[in-house]
Amino acid sequence: MASQTITAVGHSSESKPAAHREPLQLKGVLDQYQSFDVTPVIGREFADVNLKEWLRAPNSDELLRDLAITSEVPRNCSVGPFVY
Repeated sequence: MASQTITAVGHSSESKPAAHREPLQLKGVLDQYQSFDVTPVIGREFADVNLKEWLRAPNSDELLRDLAITSEVPRNCSVGPFVY
């Protein structure tokens, strides 16, 4: 019995190399808020911040973008099975 590869119409079964992307950079919009690093694993905690207000802020896209970047695994750490 022969195997057969089925692909969507207009799509090639050959994989394309991933495009090189530069790491995301913080814009600094969170610098105005008091924060501290709890632990390297848990990450950063922002004191007296209301996420509901950030979601409704005129610059909510920038606030949430910086928050997401801040929450990433540190760039200088090895990523593996619980290796930090």
